[in-house]
Amino acid sequence: MPSPLPDLSTRLEAEEWMDDFSITDNRLTRTLQDLRWINFLLGGYSATAAALDPMLRRRSRLRIIDLGCGLGDYLVYLVRRAVQFGCSVEAVGLDANPTTVGHARAHLDRHLSPRLRTRVSVDIGDALAPSYEEGAFDVAHAALFLHHFHGEDAVRLLTEMQRLVRSGVLVNDLHRHPLAYAGIWALSRGLGMARMVQHDGPMSVRRGFWRRELETLAEKASLPSPSVRWHWAFRWTLSTIPRSG
Repeated sequence: MPSPLPDLSTRLEAEEWMDDFSITDNRLTRTLQDLRWINFLLGGYSATAAALDPMLRRRSRLRIIDLGCGLGDYLVYLVRRAVQFGCSVEAVGLDANPTTVGHARAHLDRHLSPRLRTRVSVDIGDALAPSYEEGAFDVAHAALFLHHFHGEDAVRLLTEMQRLVRSGVLVNDLHRHPLAYAGIWALSRGLGMARMVQHDGPMSVRRGFWRRELETLAEKASLPSPSVRWHWAFRWTLSTIPRSG
């Protein structure tokens, strides 16, 4: 086990290996695939579903942007899940890393039917200055992305997400907790995950949030009626998606 346990009283501001866009080889490829399994095993997808499912049930069509989309696994998950509720989702992924975008497009080609594939695109771009028009989407989603930002940049990301939407913002990110830190440290090594995951996973937890920190960011970004909920395993959702309407 990691020893000693690091100080979790404040957010860590050091960069992860994944923040280095010069890494384009198999280290990145394996990491993106392993993150997909982490989202499956540790409740990432179910946390997003808990916040978004009520809207999928009551709406026949939605346009969603996934910021910091990585491999595009949430894009696949969202358009497939929408079908279960009879909702047609058009989704756009945005990521600043051109290599990652290439992996995402290939992942969509492999995992979506031709019909669903036409509903999803992935763009290269800066989430702090997205080029889309105000209100271009119904929902802006970001999973394991907000923790890459600190201070004014974190507020700016939430502000931009709010600018892009007609209905709501949904952030899915990590609870900074000793058990979360120890758990990902042990799991990433026990399952032989990519060395980048073994390094970045515990660091991501250290860059994660306490409830009050998310509430403060939402206040600074002037998000309307934000709610923060905890989900297994050590995930938060920060959402402004209305429960009805």
